[in-house]
Amino acid sequence: MKLLMKLFRLFLILVIVAGIVFLGISLIKHKKQALKQAPKYGIRPIGVHAVTVKKGDLAQTIDYLAVVDSFQIANVSARLTSNVDKLLCDEGDLVKAGDVLIQLDSRELKQSIEAIEATIAKTQAEIAANQSAIQSLINTVSYWQREAQRDKTLADKGNIPASQAEATADKANQLKGNLETTKHQQEALKHQIQSLQSQKSQLETRLSYCTITSPYDGVVRQRLVDPGDLAAPGKILMVIEDRSQFKLTFNVPQTDLQEVQEGLPVRFNADGKKFSAELTHLYPSLNTARMLQAEVLLSGLATNNLDCGQYLRVLVLVDEIKDKVLVPASCLVECPEHFQHVFVVKDGSLTHHRVEILGSSGDIVAVEGIEPNQQVVTNSFLGWTTLSSGKKVEVLQ
Repeated sequence: MKLLMKLFRLFLILVIVAGIVFLGISLIKHKKQALKQAPKYGIRPIGVHAVTVKKGDLAQTIDYLAVVDSFQIANVSARLTSNVDKLLCDEGDLVKAGDVLIQLDSRELKQSIEAIEATIAKTQAEIAANQSAIQSLINTVSYWQREAQRDKTLADKGNIPASQAEATADKANQLKGNLETTKHQQEALKHQIQSLQSQKSQLETRLSYCTITSPYDGVVRQRLVDPGDLAAPGKILMVIEDRSQFKLTFNVPQTDLQEVQEGLPVRFNADGKKFSAELTHLYPSLNTARMLQAEVLLSGLATNNLDCGQYLRVLVLVDEIKDKVLVPASCLVECPEHFQHVFVVKDGSLTHHRVEILGSSGDIVAVEGIEPNQQVVTNSFLGWTTLSSGKKVEVLQ
């Protein structure tokens, strides 16, 4: 009995020892497995953002802010001083060339013309009467000249007294003087007619100025007077816009003038569509801000849905780079030696590549020094100072 008890105790001890050994082995295996799954000793890769670069064409442009304006604008004013009698159009109205815009008070001018016409008619009547008198005097002078010649012949023969012949000659001379005076009066009346007609013509011209018409087809942009207002030379009454064409105007800084020239392509977006035009004109002189005004004339579809005073972003195409590697400007890192470089990701590591800048447009840069289809770092989570050649990186999605 005692022997059985000893054997049972020994068996129980062996079972407990075996359980402890099995549990220890299991813990060791689990720990090894956990150690295998644990990250290896060392620094984790740095997270970066990268893009795959491609070859392409880069249009080198300079951005400007342009203002849409009418092709031409007429500041309509009067050529004489008078009150506004009638307004025949208002702001926003479409007008044709020659349409009457404003009628000025012309009563005084019309009265003056009527008075001159009456004077002309009276003078013409005097001329007609004078002409009859001249014809009568011509006949009378001719008669007395014949009588004077006859009496002179008779007096020379002693048939009549010499005094009678002298009296007849004096009569003929007196009538001849009257004829010359009447002819001079006739000439004066004719000159008076010419003067009156000249005055009438001037007044009629001034009368025509009372009717102010549109210089071309357009739209009334502003009306600056009301009936009864005083119009005078130099005072703007209306503003008429010619909208058959539009123009974009913008200022070019002096520093850009070596690149920006007349004839260059200009691109802009309007109403969600892309348009291209030509830089039409550069003014010859700089303004007070040391800038040169540029103009781009627009016509056809490019003028649709444009409004005067509207701002548009325009791009002047100064050059075009063909078939070069294009990278975002955010990829470039400036070195202390004043050249640019980029970081290329290859097999999870960085390589340092010096690049030559060929040109840029906006945030896109054309470069030489890297190949297409390479992954180029755009930025690092911790900044460029954490990157260097050979460093392990992880491209973040």
